[in-house]
Amino acid sequence: MKNNITFKKIVAILLTMLIVLSACSGKPASTGDEIFDTANSAVNAQLKLFEAKGKLLSNNDSFPAGTSVCDWTAMAFSIMGVDEDYDAYLSSLESYVTKRYKSEGGLHRSKATEWHRIALTVMALGKNPESFGTDSNGNSVNLISDGTYNFGGENIGAQGNNAYIYALITLDSKNFSVPEGSRYSREYLLNELISNQEEDGGFGIIKGRSDIDITAMALQALAPYAEKNEVRNAIDKALAMLSSVQNDDATFSNWNTTSSESCSQIIIALCALGIDPKTDERFIKNEKSVFDAFMSFRLPDGSFSHSLSDKEGDTIATEQAILALCSMMKMRDGKRLYDFS
Repeated sequence: MKNNITFKKIVAILLTMLIVLSACSGKPASTGDEIFDTANSAVNAQLKLFEAKGKLLSNNDSFPAGTSVCDWTAMAFSIMGVDEDYDAYLSSLESYVTKRYKSEGGLHRSKATEWHRIALTVMALGKNPESFGTDSNGNSVNLISDGTYNFGGENIGAQGNNAYIYALITLDSKNFSVPEGSRYSREYLLNELISNQEEDGGFGIIKGRSDIDITAMALQALAPYAEKNEVRNAIDKALAMLSSVQNDDATFSNWNTTSSESCSQIIIALCALGIDPKTDERFIKNEKSVFDAFMSFRLPDGSFSHSLSDKEGDTIATEQAILALCSMMKMRDGKRLYDFS
């Protein structure tokens, strides 16, 4: 057992070194590992899509911290171990949080997911989200408290299931404790999410219509609680629903749009549950897996397109693709994508 652990650590170090070297040179380094090589080439493609000159994360003018695609990309790069200026990005992100707290009393008052995204980014980049930035009184900002169990908006559910989903993902990313007497408990968030499951097994932004991407994200949030009977039932129903609506070419169409992002989110969900996206029969149609479908959006330069008809890479699609590939690599070690413990 000790030899196996040592070998895995050595491999991980070597892979990280290859990522760093390729990120510096701009040329993909092939390792023979399909998942790693695909992710690595996607990183290089993302740098080109943003027209990076030097370190991408240190250029706050063209890559502003606190915006969605930039935060998710920074998170993906950090999980991959890309050689980047994470300190510069954290500094800009902290300034963004401080500015918002001093001018508006906090981040978005109804979209709790802004708090969750930034907290996850902070953790991925190696800092503590419970002490990040300062408010108008000079006190340290606790993004975990303010964005989840003591969310200061009118109602954390005002944003719909998205807020319940990412509140749970954020709390479970480092198994944060919820103090007694908090406004929202883990049980409340979990129960509200499950109670909003549609009859067909899916989840929507709001109750009334299932959404492919939201269903996949809900599975990511439910995964840590799979041993609870009611959660297991909800997971099984959601998996069955996703399997039933998969297209004949193994892609997924959400709101009449077939996109790589849907494949990415489903891959992240399956990996969170310990399910191999390449081999699980529920997600294979006409001998093509959801991973095969995902790869059909990959362009020659290593980027990912939003739709199959697009001829150019998309920054959001590519960032989500990197995260999906990272989830497959982390599953090998029995970890979820957003496990920063």
